[in-house]
Amino acid sequence: MRLNLFLKLFLAILATSILLIVAMGGAIRWSFDRGFVDYRLEREQQRIESLASFLLDEYAQQGNWSFIEGRSRWWRALQATSNEMPGHGNPRGHGQGGMPFIALVDPNDKFIAGSLSRKTSGWIRHELVQDGTTIGALLYNPPPSIELFDSAAEQRFEQQQLQATWSIAGLSVLLAALVSYLLARLLLEPIQRMARATRQVAAGDYSVRIPTHSQDELGQLAQDFNAMAHSLAATEKLRLALVADISHELRTPLAILQGEIEALLDGLRQPTPETLQSLKQEVVQLNQLINDLHMLSLADSGALEFDLQPNTSLRAILQRCYDAYQPRLEAKGLTLNIDVPELPPLQGDSTRLNQLFSNVLENSLRYTHAPGDVHIQAEQQADGLHVFIDDSAPGVASEHLPHLCERLYRVDPSRSRALGGSGLGLALCERIAQAHHGTIQAQHSPLGGVRIHVMLPLRQPS
Repeated sequence: MRLNLFLKLFLAILATSILLIVAMGGAIRWSFDRGFVDYRLEREQQRIESLASFLLDEYAQQGNWSFIEGRSRWWRALQATSNEMPGHGNPRGHGQGGMPFIALVDPNDKFIAGSLSRKTSGWIRHELVQDGTTIGALLYNPPPSIELFDSAAEQRFEQQQLQATWSIAGLSVLLAALVSYLLARLLLEPIQRMARATRQVAAGDYSVRIPTHSQDELGQLAQDFNAMAHSLAATEKLRLALVADISHELRTPLAILQGEIEALLDGLRQPTPETLQSLKQEVVQLNQLINDLHMLSLADSGALEFDLQPNTSLRAILQRCYDAYQPRLEAKGLTLNIDVPELPPLQGDSTRLNQLFSNVLENSLRYTHAPGDVHIQAEQQADGLHVFIDDSAPGVASEHLPHLCERLYRVDPSRSRALGGSGLGLALCERIAQAHHGTIQAQHSPLGGVRIHVMLPLRQPS
């Protein structure tokens, strides 16, 4: 039979409680028996002392042991002292004929009265001293443990204690079962809530949250689950938005291609070099979008390779970018300026960094209105090397700046799709900066456009 977690926990708590009850019951029973043994031994000692006091008083009056003659006198002496002790009015089982294991001897150990044999082992000697002189001794054996409950009253008391012990144990087991049931329910309730919430998340419901009422391990687990569900919800939202954006990005050039080709097939347009160039441009834009998506997917999965070299010159990288884009910017009516002093080498991948700054300059080339300016500057600060690429108008509203590095994010109309961008360049730049343990931010430019601020540490964390 397969036991569920509730039953396992219930049985574990109940078994532990029963073991504790049995152990405590045994300990209490042992303590009671041990205490009763001590009580009987102490009572036996008191009876011997009472008998000794009686014999000394009689000896003081008579001057010798002649007052004890025969069995009857000795029995009356025992009765005179035993009647003071409850349960000893009729001592039994201690010796032959009902006589207890007590004997009286003179100072020379000569037997005077009693039933204790000299062959009896384990006897105890109680000296009888009068006026500093030993006049005799009492020899006795304590009763065996099996004879502790020798009277009917003591046996009834023992039975009552045994019945009370079993009754208390039974009630304790029932109480333990009730407490075990409640504890199992209480401990499993948060786990069951998590199980239900996990099934909902597995079914695609990422809005489920687990209420937290404690700061223990289960409370921390609930908080971690809520954080995971929030992350999954954000990821799912991003995935749906990404699919929609990519579909839209692909649909536009494909629609243009389809329309141009159908026009050519229907004879509405002639296959002139201008028409073919338009088709080629749409294909190039599609290819760029697919390549950027591929690189982003590699960066997100950690599969994009970086060759970090310890003596990478940031000044040389920026100079190469300047040399590559200066003619293109000038042809559009834009002036490109560079202000990069000598900088210490950093640990980085020159190819990927060149790609980062090329993407930024490509955006400035596409979106800056002519006549305009683009400015590259770099400086060293305490936390690393800082690069600032500024362009002139048009600018971007403040609410759009934090989102410029998000994939497929556009600001219309100045950052429109018609200018040929894929909307993935700055997102790829952010992945490259993060791979170098750096940062990239979009800010307002003092030239009136957008400033891209890149920070790169000189040394990578070990």
